[in-house]
Amino acid sequence: MANAYQESADFLVAARDEVHERENISTELSQLSAEKKKLVRSIASEEKSISDEITNTVKKRRQQIASTYDDRIDTNRDKKQKVTSKREKKKEQRMNERYKHETRHLRESSEDLNIEMKTMLRKNGVPSFCGKKWYFIMFNPRGVDELGLTILSFVICFLGVPFLVMELIKKLVLSGKTDINTGAWSVGIFFVTLVVMLIIYFAILNATRLSHGEVIEAARAIMDKLKANKRQANAIRNSIEKDKDESQYDLSAYDEKLTRLDEEADEIGREKQEALRTFEDSTKDMITSEIQNRRMPKLEEMKARNKDIDARMDELRDLYGEKERIIAEQFATVIGQDMCREDRIEALIALIEEGEADSVSSALAVYRGK
Repeated sequence: MANAYQESADFLVAARDEVHERENISTELSQLSAEKKKLVRSIASEEKSISDEITNTVKKRRQQIASTYDDRIDTNRDKKQKVTSKREKKKEQRMNERYKHETRHLRESSEDLNIEMKTMLRKNGVPSFCGKKWYFIMFNPRGVDELGLTILSFVICFLGVPFLVMELIKKLVLSGKTDINTGAWSVGIFFVTLVVMLIIYFAILNATRLSHGEVIEAARAIMDKLKANKRQANAIRNSIEKDKDESQYDLSAYDEKLTRLDEEADEIGREKQEALRTFEDSTKDMITSEIQNRRMPKLEEMKARNKDIDARMDELRDLYGEKERIIAEQFATVIGQDMCREDRIEALIALIEEGEADSVSSALAVYRGK
């Protein structure tokens, strides 16, 4: 049976105050929980921002150091390329001078042979073209290379030229004519052109080789000597190009410059490695410390606030639990758990104060009756 206090308005006031305090604790817990969630995100964002700044700054400084030495290496490489280019030009010049010197007797011999050829042909009334290479290919070939060119020349002169003439006349003259047999005309044109080419060939053959056989053979012998001189000159050129001994070209000044540039490049490489090593061993830590010293206070402040929130929430959870116990043990047993709400308790108090009920029990009856 409820005692007098439990039936009084003071009992409801005490219940209301406990419920009110419980709700205030719950509200503060909710606010702190929202603040903590936002704060945790801010801490994570700040930690990432600090880490990114350290990473980016270290990367940028490292690249700046490397770039400084890379620029010097590029300059060194450009100098080496210029010196190497000049060396190669000088070597080519000296090789040409050597070639001219070693083939001087061959050039002089070839000049004498050409003069002998022209003099002999003029003296015997033979056309000067009989001393040309193409003449011997067409009318007096020797060797596999000339025979191959002879076959090719015959194909062009006795097949290619007649076919070309036939096609041109067919296109320019016979095209569109329906009253003639263009096929027969084309074949006729081909063979007429072929006969003309053969007549020209044999006319030249008869006027030169057949009429001046000894002179043509002598000219052939001179041409063979000219070809031998050219082969010997080519052999000397190949020998010079394959010769690995460059001492005779006086390139020592260029070689000394290249050696100095190689040593300079090695020194720049060592300086670069040392600078990067120093950066990794000390400068990197200094950069990290500078950024941390500048930005860590704000982060530590947020972490401290987060710790305070955790402590306060633990305290409030204990207080909330205590309020829940008090309300359940002291008030819910009398007015019911469903009535342990601030608005409902206020309604009960109003019923008593307004005279509609004279006790807690009667106030509950009136409230539930409504």
